Amino acid sequence: MNVKQSIIVRRPVETTFKAFTADFGRWWPLKQFSFGGKRSREINLEGKVGGRLYERFIDGDEFTIGTVSLYDAPNRIVFTWQQPDWKTPTTVDVRFTPVPEGTLVELEHSGWESAGASSDDAANYQKGWGIILQIFSEAQPG
Repeated sequence: MNVKQSIIVRRPVETTFKAFTADFGRWWPLKQFSFGGKRSREINLEGKVGGRLYERFIDGDEFTIGTVSLYDAPNRIVFTWQQPDWKTPTTVDVRFTPVPEGTLVELEHSGWESAGASSDDAANYQKGWGIILQIFSEAQPG
């Protein structure tokens, strides 16, 4: 099973890709979606192959959520995503395609079975990614 979400963002593809990657910490709804809860201070995505997606907590500790495995600006970014209780990381693949209205952002989150994640996890992420992409589409670029 794969989680899939998409949205049209009314900005050019280059601006949309930069907003998603370089400005990740500005638009990500950390109060709603974080591993650290009240401890979370910020979330960052390092825009390069091998770059980390991580949360930094108020006490300075960090939690690495995943690692960038493909960085093809402004078309696509792929990164791993791992919850602490999963056996292996899952994969998040985000594609940015120019359309007349702006940019089509398509997100696919896969690898649930090998991670040992439950169908409830996948269902929660299906809903969560929809909310997150909506928030992203409404965010003003940095």
